[in-house]
Amino acid sequence: MHSIASVRSASGASNYFAKDDFTNGDYYASENGEVSQWGGKGAEAAGLSGQVDKATFERALNGELPSGEKVGQVENRRAGFDLTFSAPKSVSLMAYVAGDKRILGPDGVQMQAVRQTMAWIERNLAETRKDIGGKKIPVQTGNLLYALFQHDTSRALDPQAHVHAIVANLTRMADGKWQSLHADRIWASNTVIGAVYHAYMRAGLEKIGYQVETGGKHGTFEITGVPQKVIDAFSQRRADIVAAAQSLGIKSAQGMREVTARTRDPKLGLDNRDTLRQDWIDKAKALGFDGKDLLSAAERVTRAHDHDASRSPLERGADAIRAAVASAREIVGNYLATPDPLVDRAVTRLAGTPADARAQFAVASAVRILATREAAFDVHRLAKQALDLGLKGVTIDHVERRIERLVATERLIPGQVRQHDTTYRMVTTPDSLRTEERIIATIDKERGTIPSIVAPDRAPTLLQAASPHDLNAGQLAAATLIVAGTDRIAFVQGVAGAGKSTVLEAAARTLEGEGRRLHGLAFQNKMVADMKAGAGIEAQTIASFVWQGERHLDFPDTPAAQAKRDEMKNTVLVVDEMSMVSNDDLLRLFEVAAALGVEAIRGVGDKQQLMSINAGKAFSVVQAAGAPVAYMNDNLRQRTDVLRTVAELANVGRASAAVRVLGDNVIETKGGERSPVEVAADRWLALSPEERSLTAVFASGRETRGDINTRIQEGLTADGTLRGPGLDVTVHDRVSLTPEELRYTQFYKVGQQVTVTGHIPELGLRRGGTYEVTRVFTNKVEMRRGSEKIRFAPQKLDPTVTLERLQISTLDSVRLHEGETIRWTTNDTERGMDNAALATVTGIENGRVTVELASKDTITLEPGDPMLSRLSLAYALNMHMAQGITTDKGIGVMLSHETNLSNQRLFNVLVTRVRDAITLVTDNTDKLMRQLDRNPGDKTSSLETVGRLVVDGPEAKARAADDALTAAFDSLTAGDTAGLPDNAPILLANLPDLPDLPPMPASTTDWSKVAMEGAGMDVPGMDGTSIDGAGTDGAGARATADPSRSAVDAAAPDRPDTDRAGDGRDAPGIDRVLSSADRDALADLPDLADLPPFPASDTDWSRTGMEDLLRDEPLDDLALDDTRDADARDRRDDMRGDDLGHPTEERDDLSSLPPMPPRDPDLPLPEKRLGLDL
Repeated sequence: MHSIASVRSASGASNYFAKDDFTNGDYYASENGEVSQWGGKGAEAAGLSGQVDKATFERALNGELPSGEKVGQVENRRAGFDLTFSAPKSVSLMAYVAGDKRILGPDGVQMQAVRQTMAWIERNLAETRKDIGGKKIPVQTGNLLYALFQHDTSRALDPQAHVHAIVANLTRMADGKWQSLHADRIWASNTVIGAVYHAYMRAGLEKIGYQVETGGKHGTFEITGVPQKVIDAFSQRRADIVAAAQSLGIKSAQGMREVTARTRDPKLGLDNRDTLRQDWIDKAKALGFDGKDLLSAAERVTRAHDHDASRSPLERGADAIRAAVASAREIVGNYLATPDPLVDRAVTRLAGTPADARAQFAVASAVRILATREAAFDVHRLAKQALDLGLKGVTIDHVERRIERLVATERLIPGQVRQHDTTYRMVTTPDSLRTEERIIATIDKERGTIPSIVAPDRAPTLLQAASPHDLNAGQLAAATLIVAGTDRIAFVQGVAGAGKSTVLEAAARTLEGEGRRLHGLAFQNKMVADMKAGAGIEAQTIASFVWQGERHLDFPDTPAAQAKRDEMKNTVLVVDEMSMVSNDDLLRLFEVAAALGVEAIRGVGDKQQLMSINAGKAFSVVQAAGAPVAYMNDNLRQRTDVLRTVAELANVGRASAAVRVLGDNVIETKGGERSPVEVAADRWLALSPEERSLTAVFASGRETRGDINTRIQEGLTADGTLRGPGLDVTVHDRVSLTPEELRYTQFYKVGQQVTVTGHIPELGLRRGGTYEVTRVFTNKVEMRRGSEKIRFAPQKLDPTVTLERLQISTLDSVRLHEGETIRWTTNDTERGMDNAALATVTGIENGRVTVELASKDTITLEPGDPMLSRLSLAYALNMHMAQGITTDKGIGVMLSHETNLSNQRLFNVLVTRVRDAITLVTDNTDKLMRQLDRNPGDKTSSLETVGRLVVDGPEAKARAADDALTAAFDSLTAGDTAGLPDNAPILLANLPDLPDLPPMPASTTDWSKVAMEGAGMDVPGMDGTSIDGAGTDGAGARATADPSRSAVDAAAPDRPDTDRAGDGRDAPGIDRVLSSADRDALADLPDLADLPPFPASDTDWSRTGMEDLLRDEPLDDLALDDTRDADARDRRDDMRGDDLGHPTEERDDLSSLPPMPPRDPDLPLPEKRLGLDL
């Protein structure tokens, strides 16, 4: 386990860490010397080595070098920080109970692992800031000055070997000048550092004869052979934390962190360390464990290795590599129908060491795991994922060499992403890059390839007649693109609340009049049901459509294939919620639709809302690449000026400004007696039944949603809304794993349920069975279903099959009452129960549960019905479920500590679901706003990563911000201001200066409008009407004779044509030509050629897991990080980032953005009238 904390007091730290009872204990000094020591290249440069003495240590923390030079002497100077490296409990037991002194001391396994980890941190994360071109730019220094202290007990005086690396706030520049350390990257890479440390520890323990078992997050492990009951018995601190959490009803990870911090006591007195150690030995003996046999076995292994050293290097090397390859193949699998492109075919010949051979398989698996969810990923995250798999002997050194080899052989493609003032080294895969290229090429190839279904001159009239509501300009432009466009593939970009369902309904009725049908597709069944109800069209999931169509691709001449083509030839497909469609799904949809002869494809969505679960952000990419797009920018959902303003700001990433506009509608529980969960639930419970039905409750994450559901259920039971004694049902809670992760036994836990969702011939498993995991071995998993027992090797799963064929879930208990609101967690399409759809329990009798579905149909579930185990309470919804719904009022909970979930996209979904009112409940408003501004929630694109396409760049955001600010100003100044809060002028005056968007010159192009030319149409009869950009002069829609020009091209007639020829690698339509203003701006950028790249990590990785949180924690002296100091703790948490190298500290540096030309002072500035200082 690894943790990080601030050192707030130099004197306090020196008094604690330099105490003799730690550094001079007989257990170490008598045989292994002192256990405190200076470390780092910075210490070498300062002339510090050997044992740490108190006076020198304190001076270093105060910024004073041995030479007398003083560095960074400013008020409130940070002394440094404490990186604490804790050994697994089994390692501490073998050291202190069994007496294996090879583990501890200055030359022991643990200290060596810490030194190696600190060396890696120096090479990759040590930075300061340098003034370059008037900007403070982080630059790597490659050196740290730190002191290491080895400690041996937890706060409860259990054996807990841990090392404190106290890093002084000092680093040395290349010119010899000392400066303060810029430690953001270290703070933000917490879990990466932990993975590096655990890998070095595992390798060191294996070298001295132990076997280890991985199983926790971030590569945590235990020594094989130490009984779990012994580990638990020596984890008193963990037991105390669990007991305290249970007494308070706390289950969440953050709740456990709070309990851990608030139940800390100073470490108990240590009068006699020898007596304490004897107490440990006696306690272990009473449990039947002394560790001597395990130690003897490890020593025998070491002696065998020493004997093997007498053989010739050639013999040893060949045997070792063969053994390593065999072991890696056994663990990871070598059951490929085709060779693995990420593993060298001649692995035995090419691998330099056994660990290098295993590293090939580890990195290959890591690439597949990450590539499932992201199109590109940074190298630190890739390395961490490979280390977490725990293959024998594999450390960060082997993994980094392997990544470099894959890049050199073009099996990984390097790139970078720049955020704020930091550049992150990224890699993508050739497959991912080709997928994005093929998507864009397919769209370009289909430009102007179909005749208009409805004559363009008739479309507006027919659409208005078919619509139950008057269509505004944006809606009419979008509907016209759907029914009259000449591009086979085109898209509609509409902000939340733009009335997309109204557009689809009008388009469907109009197409029916032409003998066509509009057939809907969506990411999930709940969205499919919404399309059916909202637009009145037939619909299905994208997955089911592709599955049905793919069956005919290999055998196109069969009668069934011809029948399918006949069915689809007069069909226009419309894909809803396009932002949630992954790259692979969109490409497969294009391929199947083309094979079936679909007449046209129309994608509808909002690129600012939630993105796909799997890799890619296809909707954003196709828009950036110039696909035909109609824009719907008018928000029709919100019915108050305040909510319209909030929605406009949220839609362009101005989350903190939106929070300020909400004013008193934001409830902060910081320092209060009740948690955000309690406040939100109680607020909803206080409403009348009628108001409850109009008010939705939203949560950012699953844990928060579950806590709110429980609280509301308790309240409804107390007030009599829920009736009867209730029925306890056992439900499945799905564990999210990629197909590659399912090939490793460490992801299987005893008691889990394994459902076979697809035929698996390599394992002999057929679809439909659900088994319980009963035992987990090193390479096999044992499962039971009734009397049937199956033992299988997960590594035999074919890694080339990406379809989900196994689904793992844990079991939980839910009590149902009459009147309960539930949602389904899987599909039963035959009975009309869709995943995420709501239902109401209307009766419970003799174990039978009667429910009313959303369709108003009633179904009775008999005892043992599978759907009784596939449900959950549904009083609160998380934002991923909420996208696409509309409600009058809402109560939302967003927590500042949920660094991955507190992002702009989730916030956008939250505040745009409601018509009339939204209440936001949070634990810390200021901290939440900082989190939101720093985390856009974007996914990655391969083309963007390699620099061939700007998808989410600052230019696009700045342009959108100008439009949004203008709309916000118009909303707030348009006559009636009755809907504004009393403090609106103050709120608007205090809207923050946000560093992510530079000031923009007045745009010569109205980018918020759509050009109908992209649809290849002329729409007469609309003179004097601006159809959302159909003509920038407001004279009505105009057609273009060139069907190859996209809507974006038509909207910007002054933009130079792009050369689409390329070199065969670039997809058509993605190259961009810089304007003269852009070139001038770029010319003014500071020259950063002398700066090294900044290796870092990507986001989207979970924080420290529950297992890590509940381990015995080492002592963190109050001088290090006073958790009672709220401001200090907030700053510490802000700097922690996402633990993978992305800091979240608020900064004033804009180096990631090119300077923009100055504004014309005579132009009206909507943001200035709003009180914004941009």
